[in-house]
Amino acid sequence: VIMLSISKLSLKNLIFISFFLFTLSIILSLVAIFFFPETKGANRWINFFNFSFQPSELLKPSFIVISAVLLGRYKSKDDHSFFLNIFLLILTSSLLILQPDFGMFILIFAVWVLQVFSSNIKIKIIIPILISFVFVFLLCFFSLEHVRFRIMNFLFSDVGDNYQISKSLNSFVEGGFFGKGIGEGSVSKNLPDVHSDFIFALIGEELGGFFALLILLLYFIIYIRAQIISQKSNNFFVVTSLTGLSNIFIFQVIINISSSLNIIPTKGMTLPFISYGGSSFISSSIIIGFLLLLIKQEEDA
Repeated sequence: VIMLSISKLSLKNLIFISFFLFTLSIILSLVAIFFFPETKGANRWINFFNFSFQPSELLKPSFIVISAVLLGRYKSKDDHSFFLNIFLLILTSSLLILQPDFGMFILIFAVWVLQVFSSNIKIKIIIPILISFVFVFLLCFFSLEHVRFRIMNFLFSDVGDNYQISKSLNSFVEGGFFGKGIGEGSVSKNLPDVHSDFIFALIGEELGGFFALLILLLYFIIYIRAQIISQKSNNFFVVTSLTGLSNIFIFQVIINISSSLNIIPTKGMTLPFISYGGSSFISSSIIIGFLLLLIKQEEDA
């Protein structure tokens, strides 16, 4: 319903909704940080009745569209739009680090930097931003214990407990090429967070490597289609939005799967449309809805 509803909107309404969602997410993220108790060592969720919601998930699609708007304005008018963009990035990053959600911060910053590079912003403006990012990264590494632990645990196997990643890798080994069958997995059943962060390990064991690769292919079809259409467009806003939204979608997929395969340090990031989690499901639906809207506008042009 979310995807279909958003896909029927105009570009003007897309921008309006993005500003609304961004503002709402900022306010609710502050509420989560200061007025709700910690859950698993983080203040990311707003709890009501038996439900919980992670407002920072709404930052992903909304910030990318707003950034595309501001980059387009800066490119055409050479005003202060880019510095407003940087301010919104700092605001978003500060909230994510305060929660803390270091992985989401890295994800949004990486996609934003790619948007900036594709906009041909002067390199003398970009370099101080990258230096600032390195400084923030080091600050988080030394001040956030869980960030330091996960990085050190990835780099040095003798640091900490490798139970989760060992179980994850064993799941792929046990599943082989065609898997054990739905509900027949034994290793993954003893894997913490298998329903969310390590869902790909469950897929590997019960459905096998073939089905896991098929799922990965489906994600890349969405990404490649968006990229191909963006290359045909002459509308800077459409191009920047399409590339940014498709990048944030596929990067999340890559981060989740890479964590399961011990290619990168473990990160609590969901696999779009497959992992358990309503907030992530809504966010992913908004991203695809935005992509459908932009693709429809471009094909109708």
